[in-house]
Amino acid sequence: MGKSGFWGLLGDTDRATLIAVARPRVFPGRAVLCLEGEPTTHVFILLAGWVKVITVTREGQEIVEALRGDGDVIGEIAGHVTGYRTATIQAIGTVRTLIVGSAQFEDFLDAHPGASHAYRRAMAEFRQAAGERQRSQALSSGAQRLACLLLDLAERQGAPGQQAGPAPLPLSQVELASLVGASRSTITRALQDWRARHIIHTAQRHVTILDRPQLLRIAGRPPR
Repeated sequence: MGKSGFWGLLGDTDRATLIAVARPRVFPGRAVLCLEGEPTTHVFILLAGWVKVITVTREGQEIVEALRGDGDVIGEIAGHVTGYRTATIQAIGTVRTLIVGSAQFEDFLDAHPGASHAYRRAMAEFRQAAGERQRSQALSSGAQRLACLLLDLAERQGAPGQQAGPAPLPLSQVELASLVGASRSTITRALQDWRARHIIHTAQRHVTILDRPQLLRIAGRPPR
């Protein structure tokens, strides 16, 4: 697995410079980092842990749009586009972050070409992943999208080889269904089926991939 997110792409010198202008903060599980509609005054750099990106429909329904994890930058897109938060960000378990003022973050990127390159690459990868998810909604089943999500979470944890170590499964079945664009019953059936076939093993908020080649086939991905 390659380096994770913007933070993982930074060199040691750029990291040290950014730490010097940032404020470290640890958020407990379920804490809200920022609310949809708030002014965008700072960005978060995730050093450890997971957050969920939540939007609310006009009918008041919460939609889990994405998960963000180690190395990701949060809040930067809203600052560029609207100046206001476009989603609510909530911690899933304990999350360690660096908080940097939006203007300071822009100045840092302007003064450090290597960091600016890392940021552009991280954003390009983020946009590519978002585009792939959007296309998959029309071209794949809910079970296939769930299989892709589990594989992606395991890879973010750096699990190599044919079998993967425990990866976070930090969402309820309702939230998983929202995230992959499927019904809750589809998620329940898929997890039950894969457990029975010894493709995965689940524990509280974690999943272990026991048969990665089989899960890759379910996801419609070539063996790697």
